[in-house]
Amino acid sequence: MSILNRIIVKSWLLFFFSATAVLMFVLSLGNLIGGLLSGKSDFTFVLYKLIYDTPIFMVKIVPVACLIASLFSLNQLKNRNELTAIFASGFSRRKFIFTLSFLGGIVGVALFYINAYVVPYAQYKSYSSLNQVGKSSITRNAINSGRIWFKGPNYFVSYVSFDSVRNRINELDLLYFDSSFKITEEVKAKNAIYVDGKNWELHNVTHITNLENPTFPALKYYPAKNWNLEESIQDFKKINADIATLSIWKLYDYIQVLNSNGLNSNEYSVSFLDKFSSGFTCIILSLLSAIAVFNPNRRNSSFGLNVSFVLGFTFLYWFIYSYFITLGQTSKVHPIIATFGVPSIFSLYLLFFFLYHRKLR
Repeated sequence: MSILNRIIVKSWLLFFFSATAVLMFVLSLGNLIGGLLSGKSDFTFVLYKLIYDTPIFMVKIVPVACLIASLFSLNQLKNRNELTAIFASGFSRRKFIFTLSFLGGIVGVALFYINAYVVPYAQYKSYSSLNQVGKSSITRNAINSGRIWFKGPNYFVSYVSFDSVRNRINELDLLYFDSSFKITEEVKAKNAIYVDGKNWELHNVTHITNLENPTFPALKYYPAKNWNLEESIQDFKKINADIATLSIWKLYDYIQVLNSNGLNSNEYSVSFLDKFSSGFTCIILSLLSAIAVFNPNRRNSSFGLNVSFVLGFTFLYWFIYSYFITLGQTSKVHPIIATFGVPSIFSLYLLFFFLYHRKLR
């Protein structure tokens, strides 16, 4: 690495780690105070939850930290007249852009790993250690078969997916057992829609009884039938949240199971694609401030104005990012648009800007 590259990299990394630390402190402090003020948990619980949520915070913080690093490092180089000297020595703008792209790419790869593997593991530990989902380990182990399993008071429940928007269980299968744990009856339904309390409306129902006896089982079919389940709607929503604890390729396998059964997989497709888009966003935001290289002799705006821009952009980015993710999870927009829509807009802007100036040669 040349001396000029080392100057650029050193300045960028200094601001990147500083921005990451400051944003992490602000976000963690806000969540810690919010958890304590809610009065629902003690300090130890809130602290452990904060530790488990740290990788999730990183996914939100790191792309913005890349933007801050590029903005303030360029500002520093310009204020010291180092940027002019760098270009005067023969270091091209193309090399400068490549250096920032390389830094953003390295951070993006690291963020991909965090989002694809560390975040699911941290959520799994959070669910199991803090007892947020009592059946999480059962769900995590059984989901590899393409069905979610857990044990009720006198039956086993398995299903392919739960639609939290429509409150609907897809491909429901109930296996009832007696006191000696012999299977006595089985209830299969294409789907089950929540009504109220413990009441569900099952559709395309196949009810098989007399399974514990040596005689032939009795089979009945119902287009629709009301049925009671001991689990509440919140139980299924909590179990559904455990899918987030799957690593990236196990999540992909689960999405394929849903697609093969003709079920809506947008909610999980958004989670899957987001792991890639978060890393891609690091590269784009690293380059967003690089447009300043076309005015190396012009002093940048004041420190206060830069801070105001960063704060405004950060909140705007988080708002738009969360809004698009929500639209994708509720099937209002395609998962690709939900995850890659915002960084793609930035990409087109950068492409237009660089081509317009023709200074990357």
